[in-house]
Amino acid sequence: MTFKAISKLKKAAAAVLAVAALVGVSACGNSASAANTIKVGVVGDSNEVWEQSVIPTLKKEGINIELVKFSDYIQPNEALAKGDIDLNAYQGYILMDDFNKTHDNALAAVGETVLNPISLYSDKAKKVSDIPKGSEVTIANDDVNAARGLLLLQSAGLIKLDYKEGTNPTPDDIVSNPKNLKITELEASQTARSLPDVGASVINVFMALDAGLNPKSDAIYIEPVNEQSKPYYNIIVSRAKDKDNANYKKVVEAYRSDDVKKLINKLYKGAVIPLW
Repeated sequence: MTFKAISKLKKAAAAVLAVAALVGVSACGNSASAANTIKVGVVGDSNEVWEQSVIPTLKKEGINIELVKFSDYIQPNEALAKGDIDLNAYQGYILMDDFNKTHDNALAAVGETVLNPISLYSDKAKKVSDIPKGSEVTIANDDVNAARGLLLLQSAGLIKLDYKEGTNPTPDDIVSNPKNLKITELEASQTARSLPDVGASVINVFMALDAGLNPKSDAIYIEPVNEQSKPYYNIIVSRAKDKDNANYKKVVEAYRSDDVKKLINKLYKGAVIPLW
């Protein structure tokens, strides 16, 4: 083989090695990126706090947050328990505890975030006493939020419940209903959409915000905030075995910042209450 031919082979081999090295670097980079990506399950489209503050803050620390959106309050816990996502941020202690009863305590709270008082809305009445007799009232259909909705209707003076302490009340536990209201359970995302057709609806904060409603200006009754509110504190949740994961704790720290508190107060004007 001639010197010229040998030289060409060496150059070709060098080019191949260079390409291989670049591919290797790229693969390592993608692998590192994937290793530092945390999938967080959320419900609804009002995710400004994550998108405007938490995600950019964590990105500076080399942690990528991928929001995985759900439309109900059941799937995010199922997805987390199965490992399809790493964290979720949409529920209170009471919903997580209810899930854990039938799933071998699979989930655990990593940290507390906010309190989202639920509210009663109506297109037919300006105040609770004006809700027409015989009206249909819609509430969320999952056990925990249905119970919370019924308790709100009781605190508003519309119904009276008789149920065993420590259990979730159901419509069957209504013992007094002076207005003869018809309580209908719907998927949470449908409660706001039902407003034109019903006398009133109990709607969670972010479902209301997604529908263009604000509790402070549009609700006819807001859930009281008191010492009984802790079960409804919103939490960032992981699988129980991962609750001490260092990066997950960083997610909580990024959420519980002064900048996030200012953003929450600016965006929601008191409808969402920071817990720090």
